[in-house]
Amino acid sequence: MYFQLPGTRVRLLGSMHLFPATFRRTPPWVAQAYEWAETLVFESDPPTILPFLKAPSSAASTAGQLRAHVPPEAWQRLQTAWPGEGPLAPLDDLRPWAALVIAPTLFQQVVEGVEPRMLRAAMTEGKPYEYLETAEDVAATLDPIPMEALGAALCALMADLDEPQRTLEQMHAAWLEGNVQKVYGIAALSPMFNLGEIRRAVLDARNRAWAQRLKARFIDATAATCKTTHGRPPRTLIVVGALHLCGPGNLLACLGEPVEPVSTAT
Repeated sequence: MYFQLPGTRVRLLGSMHLFPATFRRTPPWVAQAYEWAETLVFESDPPTILPFLKAPSSAASTAGQLRAHVPPEAWQRLQTAWPGEGPLAPLDDLRPWAALVIAPTLFQQVVEGVEPRMLRAAMTEGKPYEYLETAEDVAATLDPIPMEALGAALCALMADLDEPQRTLEQMHAAWLEGNVQKVYGIAALSPMFNLGEIRRAVLDARNRAWAQRLKARFIDATAATCKTTHGRPPRTLIVVGALHLCGPGNLLACLGEPVEPVSTAT
């Protein structure tokens, strides 16, 4: 889950955004990747996405239509689990995709994963970082997911409330092994990704957009704006969710560049 683009000073790391609560340690190879990097690139800035979780006031009724695509019993179960206050309340005010993205986390016991830890260290040490997409990009990519697909995924989730934690723990174990295909195979069985419309929006469309930005900004080393004292582009670590690096249409394939695994022994 840690790759080098030969002939460049760019590496890509497949992360876990959240760890199971029973596993709090950062794997050594993740720490090595952070130490190697002189600058970091993450997917997006979560706090900036919060305002986009709510549907615009002019579209609030559209957000409520998601209820029509979920059986009443399943919707009631979701609403019972939903926070009664805070930025995620009420459920009916959220964009439909936001309800699906957040719902699995209500049934998981987790601790923070790779990105929050790296970001905190970078801020403390003054290590530069930036993002591959804006909150507007995320909303624009996920808004077109059909209501029927979102409803089907939520219905499946509500039918097996143990699935989010089970999937997280299995994916985390496969991720620690560095088993790319196993990670994807586990995730592909979950309600979030076993529907093509959702997978294409959450993974494929974003992979294509990120590949274009990475090629323009980092793969061509002369485009880097930050130089080291030796006049070379900085060692750049791209950190994205592990699922973006495996399966059809993955980010590595979209880049169309040769890659090789990084030896964590060095």
